[in-house]
Order: sequence, then structure tokens, then C-alpha cells
Amino acid sequence: MSVFRHAHFFNSKTMKKLFVSLLIIFSALYTYAEKYALIIAIGEYDQDQTGWYPISAENDVPLIEKALSEMGFSKNNIMYLKDTAATKEGIENALLELYKKVNLGDQVVIHYSGHGQQIFDDNNDELDGLDEALVCFNAPMNMIDGYDGSKHFRDDELGDWITKFRIKLGIDGHILLFLDSCHSGTGTRGSAKVRGGAPPLVPKNWTPTTVKDNKLGFGVNCSSRGATTNKMAKFVVFSGASANELNYETYDDEENPVGSLSYCIYKAFSQMKQGDTYRQIFARIMAEMATKAPFQNPAIEGDIDYSVFNGNFEVQTEYYNLSSIKTDSLVEINAGSLAGINPGTIIAFAKPGTARITADASLINTGKVISSTNFNAIVALDNKMKFENNQSAWVFIQARTFTDQKIKISVDSKMDKDLKESLQNDISNLSFAEINNESPEISLKYAKTRGAKIITIKNAIYNQNLHKIANSDTKTLNTEVISTLNNYAQGKIIKSLDFYNEKYDVVMELIPVKARINEDGSFDILEYPDPNSILENNIPVFSPNIMALIKVTNCGTKKAYFNIIDIQPDGFINPVIPTPNDFDGREYNLDPGKTAILKNTLVLFGPPYGNETFKLIATDKAFNLSATILQHGSSTRGNTSNIFESALQIGKSGTNTRGASTVSAKTKDNHICTFEYTFKIVEN
Repeated sequence: MSVFRHAHFFNSKTMKKLFVSLLIIFSALYTYAEKYALIIAIGEYDQDQTGWYPISAENDVPLIEKALSEMGFSKNNIMYLKDTAATKEGIENALLELYKKVNLGDQVVIHYSGHGQQIFDDNNDELDGLDEALVCFNAPMNMIDGYDGSKHFRDDELGDWITKFRIKLGIDGHILLFLDSCHSGTGTRGSAKVRGGAPPLVPKNWTPTTVKDNKLGFGVNCSSRGATTNKMAKFVVFSGASANELNYETYDDEENPVGSLSYCIYKAFSQMKQGDTYRQIFARIMAEMATKAPFQNPAIEGDIDYSVFNGNFEVQTEYYNLSSIKTDSLVEINAGSLAGINPGTIIAFAKPGTARITADASLINTGKVISSTNFNAIVALDNKMKFENNQSAWVFIQARTFTDQKIKISVDSKMDKDLKESLQNDISNLSFAEINNESPEISLKYAKTRGAKIITIKNAIYNQNLHKIANSDTKTLNTEVISTLNNYAQGKIIKSLDFYNEKYDVVMELIPVKARINEDGSFDILEYPDPNSILENNIPVFSPNIMALIKVTNCGTKKAYFNIIDIQPDGFINPVIPTPNDFDGREYNLDPGKTAILKNTLVLFGPPYGNETFKLIATDKAFNLSATILQHGSSTRGNTSNIFESALQIGKSGTNTRGASTVSAKTKDNHICTFEYTFKIVEN
């Protein structure tokens, strides 16, 4: 693979913000937002008439009232609809009355406590053929011949009402939906009451689709993109259980039976702090639910990273969860080596709902990873403690270990004594390598011809030649071998990097082209073949007669600077962009939401053949890895301010000493995002 250029890539321009003064005027004229709520509680179902048994919905009302009070709701703006009044018609009339009251920018909460049930889909928009539905006061539990579902309140109907509210409330409005009910189930055992629990309500001989639908919550369409692109209100729905779970009742602090979600909502909002996001509130709900109703999983959907009743969007730092509490000294987390968590990684435990680890963040504990698999890791705690349950903490990465194993290298016993001793000495000084003749990853084979000394560097595992170096001077030969080993190790580390940060989420793809390269170094694009024509089993496949342009898209929320590095099938790496001539890489940046095709960079394909990877690394500062890569780690620029070079311990004089070095999450790790684009190169 090679890359051809005829000019520098131009900067993406930051759009100027217009009409600032007008926005200030509009803000000044904007009316103060009101808060309105509707509480629907159906507990006294008539079991003889409908089949539904009574539940403790009435006891939920004071809990929700307290939660609303914590959010600043006036009692005069809270509507109630209970029991016999809460028929399908009654609910629709209450929603209409609430709708007439609200204005642009207002904030609305709708709470439902009652039974829930799945019912046959009436418009073919559900993957599993079932709608989720609220069980109105007079809705039947069992199927009646000819019943059309008109006494149930379907998720589609609720979704239509929510959309109406979102449009009227506008982009500055918020609407929250609390659903303390079951969505499905086939019954329950034990003494705890279940809100729902009846089989799906379907006609006789009804056959569902075979497609499995793993819905998390109630099924109301509340995409956050709608709030942004359509200037609709932010919308969040809290559900007491996932679509395929039962929703159990629990007991409040005075031993009254209550809905589990209602109780946990009350507890979570009573602990709310200024600036908390819906995600952070939900984390507290999860923690409470783990104790009060451990056999169900509440769900949240919608614009969850906005501050509660505020338009501020808060970017949530990547975090993990506890998956098992082994002892008071050992815990397991739900991420491992595939997430870049290896032995030696430093872990921080914080309260659920922590947006990011900062200098003043209150940590629960810290620890170090002692072993990891692809999907899990065992952490030894620095301070003994017994976590109450798996929801007691969120897990953040404080410092990563880039590699926990040294490259094992064998040296040919036939090598000249002076060269062998020199190489062994230099290899022993490399923190990422060690001499091992028993089970090497890399072998150094030796030969002589016409006075020249030849060292062939082989991948001993696959018996593949990586590089051949010939020179009569021992010192020069030795330097080139160490430089090649540096490049190979560097490639392993870069390939293993796996960071995600929503702020700098830049992705890429290769667009196939046919081009003519001109004598002056420019090139002309002659044809854009169908992108699907290069796909084989959904993998892009290129040959020497096809070229490509690079397309990059910033899906993040911040301006990002990026490098692209080519990782060959043999493990060696090459810079794609920037080049050494691009100085500090500041040309390669992209604003959030922008897409660019690098029309000054033409990618050519050739040997070695096999699976190849372009690794895109994005961060918040300009950087350029190309010179260091081309010098195989022996660069003497010493640019310690370079965020990524510092992380990899490159750009320093002398031999590379990366090894198992770590990176502080506060200064480096939390500003990096990586993306891999894998393709295959074949002969014509």
C-alpha cells in the first residue's frame, strides 16, 4: 500500500456564529418556563369485570408528588387521574387538558402507575408483532372475541401524544415519562405483586413474527436526533422494567407497598444536584432498584445526557460497571482486553452518575487490573471494601497499560560473535523485548554473502519474512535491526489501542476511484466505481488496478485533529496522513458533524497482500506521528508536549522504551478516540 499526494489538505473552516445579538434579545423576551405534571394511578381494577387484580398504585402518588417537589413543581400545576376515571377516554381527555395548558419552553412530567400488557400489533410496526400498552381501568386481561384493543392505550398512541407535546414545547422544553408497569410476562411466583404479568393479548390462532425484538423500554419513539433536527422538546422515558420483564412492587420506608420504579424515582430525585443529567439520575434509580427489586432492569430512553430540565448537553465519559463482587479485595468489571484494559491498568471507582473523573471527584476506591479476558477484567482494590451490589459504582480508567507482554526474540546461533553480543545487549535494553530461543515471536536469521552480513527478521509464529537487512558494518546493521524491531513493536501497540471518546469520534472509509497520475505530480480522478463493487462478504477488497480516496467524518461534539496510520499484514506501520512535510499536523482537523474527502491524498495498493488496517487516531491537539514512524522510534525531536507521542513514549532520543508504560487519563487518555478501517489487498 502506498499513498500519493500533490498538495496539502485544506483546513475545515469553523462556521461563524451569526445573529448573536438577536439571540440575546430573543432570550430576554423569552417567558419563564412553567412546570406541569399529570399523575395517572390505576390500582382499584375490577377483577370480576376485567380479570386484572388490584395493585398499590395509590401509594405511588405521594412518592411522585415528593419527586416533583424536588424538581420545583407547584402543587397547583399537578393534575391527577385515578382508578375509575382512568379509562382510555379519560386518559386522552386528561392529556388534551394538559396539552392546552403548556406553552413553548415549558417542562412536563407524565407518570403512570398501573398494569401493563403486550397486545397484538395493529399497524405492523413492531418487530415482534406486539405493541406495548397501558392497561386502562376497563381494559380486559384476556382476549374477547372481536376485541380491537380500543380500551388499551398503545405505545403508538402514547408516542403520537408525546410528539404533539414535543412540538408545542419546542427545543427548550422537556417532557419526562415515568412508566411504573409491566410490559409483558407469563405470570410470576412468590408473594410480590406484579404490575402486569398476563400473557400477551392476541386473537385466536395469532402467529407472531419470528424476528426477535430486544426492546429496552416501553417502545415509545423518542430519538434524541428528533429533538435536535426538528427543534422538538427533549424527551426521556423511565420504564420500570424492560419489555420482556415483570415489574414487581416493593415497600417504601414505612413498609407500604409501592411501585418499585415510583419508589426509586422518589429516592433518586431527592438526591439530585444542580446540573445532574437524566443519565445520572437513572444511575441512582438503578442503584436503588438493585436493592428494592433485584430481578428487574429498569430502562431509560431518549435525550439522556441533557441536564434535568435544562438545555445543556453533558458529554458522559466512558465508564464500565461491576459484573461480579468476588471478595472485599477483588471485583470483576464488564470490560477487558478488547476495550484496551490489560493487566496493570489503573482503575477508579466513583459513585453511579459521575460524568467524568476530575481532580475534585470523590472516588469510592481505586485499584489495578491483575488479569483480563476479552470481555472482563479482575481488579485488585487498593483499599478493602465490600460493594453492596453491582450498581454501587461506575468504573473509570485512570491509566492504561499499553502492553503487558514483551516480544520474545531469538538470535541465530550462527551469527558472528561480535554482532550477536551487540544485538543481545541492545535487545536486553528494550523494555518491550526479551531474548527467548524457546518460543520466540520474532527470529533473527543470519547469513553472509560476498562480504555482506545479512539478517532476515522473521515472524516465527507464521514463518513469514518481515524484513531483510544487508550491510558489512556491524554497527549500522545492528542499528537497523533495532529500528525494525521498534517499528514492529510500535505497530503492535498502535493496533491494540482502543479508545472511545464521544467528543472526538472521527470515522473513515476508503472510496474506490480510478485515477491518472500526471507528470507534474498531480492526479485526476477519472471514475468513481460503485462502492459495492469492491465488497466481498462485506469486506472492502482492493487490487493494484484500483485506487482510493479517504473520506473522514467527525461524529463527535468537538473539533478533532487526526492521524491515519497504515498497519500492514506483516505488522509494520506506515504514516498515511500527516506526512513529515506537514509539520505538526494542524492541517488535518475536522469540525463536529462535518465530512471531508481528502482529495489531495490518493491511496495506491500493492504488496504485501492480505488483510490491512488503517488506524485513525483523533484527539483535541494537533499531532504528527509520521516522522517518528518513519524513523522507527529513533526520532530526536523531543516534543514532549505532543499528547500522543508522549503517551507512546516516542519522539525521544535513543532507543524506544515504551514497554508497559501507562498514560494518565486526566491528561491524555480522555482526549483520544480511535477508529479502525480494515480491508484486504489482493493481486490483480
